[in-house]
Amino acid sequence: MSLPLINDSPVSIWRNRSFTTLVISTFILSIANKIYELLLPLIIYEMTQSSVAVSSMRTAELLPNLLFGVFIGVIVDRVNKKKWAMWMIGCQALLLVTMGYLIKTNNEILYPYYVIGFLLMTCNYGYFNAQVSLTKLNVPSHHLTSANAKFSFIETFVGVMGPVISGLILLLPFLYDGILITAIAYASCFFLLTQLSSHQGDIAVVKTNSFLQDLSEGWHSFRANKPLWQMTMFILVLNCSMAVVSTTAVFFAKDELRMSSSAVAATMSFAGIGGLAASVFVSKFRQKFGLGFVFGGSAIIHALAYTGMYLSNQVITLAISLFVAGFATALYSVSAYTFRLEQTPAELIGRISGITGTMFRVGMPATMYFSGWMINWWGSTSVFLSSAVLNIIVFFVFTKTLLWKSK
Repeated sequence: MSLPLINDSPVSIWRNRSFTTLVISTFILSIANKIYELLLPLIIYEMTQSSVAVSSMRTAELLPNLLFGVFIGVIVDRVNKKKWAMWMIGCQALLLVTMGYLIKTNNEILYPYYVIGFLLMTCNYGYFNAQVSLTKLNVPSHHLTSANAKFSFIETFVGVMGPVISGLILLLPFLYDGILITAIAYASCFFLLTQLSSHQGDIAVVKTNSFLQDLSEGWHSFRANKPLWQMTMFILVLNCSMAVVSTTAVFFAKDELRMSSSAVAATMSFAGIGGLAASVFVSKFRQKFGLGFVFGGSAIIHALAYTGMYLSNQVITLAISLFVAGFATALYSVSAYTFRLEQTPAELIGRISGITGTMFRVGMPATMYFSGWMINWWGSTSVFLSSAVLNIIVFFVFTKTLLWKSK
């Protein structure tokens, strides 16, 4: 079944009301997520003074995608995507209020935070899968690269502003205020999504298959798509290095460069500046060089950034390296997600997103947990160096495949 043409004329994508609603919701959620992502590791670290505790928290947050991603994809293909997205947003708001209460009452038992983090990321992935599906339903295929670039632009723009906001929040008397602000942002987004038109009725089909049959159909479609399968394997490997470096950079800044929490937040914003720059040009890069070149190039640029972090001995060097890493991450994300959308029919987008989303992250929990011990044994720089080497290897392997020549 083909995707219905919501708008086949060359008018601006901003004339698409549903897309605009998704963009605004992405903006709000990106601010909320950035505050949460930066505050929580700092809160856990100040509570425990343990890199292992922080990496364990990140591991708990990564597990849902690995355990439930495939099943969430099947569910999204079977339900009303707008209502599902609203449920996911509402649940996250309630969970964040609960976490804020625990921090307010000075609860230092870590397990409740791990459980809440696990549930938050379960709902977060449930929403993200629905967002991908809604984008596929509402955006014509010739606008998909532009749409993903705009999503990336917003997320990276918030990457610049989020750390600054987090730094200001850290100056408040109570850290839990930042978590509660995040909860309010999620609640606002819940009401915004009531205005969304999903166009789901345009491709509605009567579900006669069982849950397992739908899952099997999605898996066989994924395995039959050799380009998508190969791309997924490369993303699986690259995501491992990206996840550990982003967390390790915080440890490195605080422990080895002796930076304050607010200074760490401000320095991390350089990654957002780099991503912002890349998101402006990624569509032009694809048109000129091809999607495969952009994706492969992001790996070697990441390697350069991680090498810079390994050699960093002052704040300015770290900031420049973060800028380069952010630039590479935006190229990587836009090309990867655009490739998946273009390779997937609308009626399978939930399942393919779930399957690939799980595959994307299958190595991340173990890698994240082990990285905490690497930092304890050999220091933060061991993570940067090993990640740089991994990206160089991936780049050279990628250039030997047909994906390198993807347009």
